[in-house]
Amino acid sequence: MGDIFRYVPNHAEIGVGLALKDEQGDYVFVLAGTRHKFTSNELFYAGIGGHLEQGEDLPSCGKREAMEEIGAEVHIQCSPANPVYISRDKEIRTITMADECKPLAIYEMIHPSGSPREGEIYYIVIYLAKLISSPGDLNTDEVSGVITMKKEQVKKGIFRRATLQTLMDEGARLIARSPHIQPDVIVYPIGTAEALSYYLIHIEKHHPYS
Repeated sequence: MGDIFRYVPNHAEIGVGLALKDEQGDYVFVLAGTRHKFTSNELFYAGIGGHLEQGEDLPSCGKREAMEEIGAEVHIQCSPANPVYISRDKEIRTITMADECKPLAIYEMIHPSGSPREGEIYYIVIYLAKLISSPGDLNTDEVSGVITMKKEQVKKGIFRRATLQTLMDEGARLIARSPHIQPDVIVYPIGTAEALSYYLIHIEKHHPYS
C-alpha cells in the first residue's frame, strides 16, 4: 500500500476507482444497475471500481473490478504528478507520495442517508486507467450501461442532473447497454465520477496548462 496509509486510516473502508479513458480520450463510466434504481426515472453513474479485498493490491483491485463490472481489460496508469486529496468537505490539496505508481486522487466519499453505513467515510483511491478491450456482457443487476463522456461533461457533473439524451446530444456515447435504459432517464454522478468533476475543475483553476 506504500504511502497510502499515511492518508487513509488503518482498518478504514477502502476501494479503488478508475479515471478510465477510451481510445478517443473520453472518460468511461458505468450506469447503475436495476438494484440501485432509487426512483423511477433517475440513475447514478460512477467510475468502475469497488472494495479492496484482503491481500489485494490497489491496481489489481481496479483490474478485477473492471473485469467483473463490464467484462473488459484495463491498463492502470501511474499519475505523472502528485495526487490530490479531496476531503468530505470538498477541500482539495496536493499530497506527496513515494509510491512507484501514484494514484490520481484520494476521495472521501460519504455513505448516503438511508444506506447501511450512512455518514461513514469510504476512501476511494483513484487511478488513471485506459480501456484496452471492449465491454462484454453486463450484469444488469449491477450495471445497466457503459457510457463515455467528454471532459467538459464530467466537469459539469456536480452541477446538474441531465437526461441521457442530453448527454448523448453533447457527444456522450453508450458503448454497452441493457434494453430497459430509456433516453429520458436522468443521470447524476457519485463516487469516482463525482470526484473527477471536482478534480478537473481544480486542475483547470490551479494548473490551467496541464
